[in-house]
Amino acid sequence: MNDLDIADRFEIQQAIGRYSHAFDSGDVEGWVGLFADDGIFEVVLVDQPDRRGVFQGSAELRQFAESSMARVGHVLHHVSGIVFDDITADRPCTRTTLIATRQHSGGPAITTHGTYVDHWCRTEGGWRIQHRLYLALGYAGTRQPSGPSAP
Repeated sequence: MNDLDIADRFEIQQAIGRYSHAFDSGDVEGWVGLFADDGIFEVVLVDQPDRRGVFQGSAELRQFAESSMARVGHVLHHVSGIVFDDITADRPCTRTTLIATRQHSGGPAITTHGTYVDHWCRTEGGWRIQHRLYLALGYAGTRQPSGPSAP
């Protein structure tokens, strides 16, 4: 197996950025187009792994994007810490840190934070997300499990 070259890494990094911009601007088709035709977006709340959502294929991804974009309104995805965990040319994998903010009447607030784990595939149209797993550390307004507090 060959490793990804710099051009491939750059294209994948650009796609990570386009994902945020597409969602934040309400561009449903642009967002869906970043996934492979049979691509998967999976969301798992880390402290409550039974609370998960899985959306596979263009139709489910489109339905998710349309309902989410309408429900959350103006949100900004802030991504950083992009790491290539697997750089083999046939199936690269990346991890990206996410903080999403939303404007409220009292000012901006964090709505969620966590990590994207992405598996990529090369298509005729370029690199696409085959599987994006969002490991959410929490969402604003969700009740946290009770237990001992951290010092």
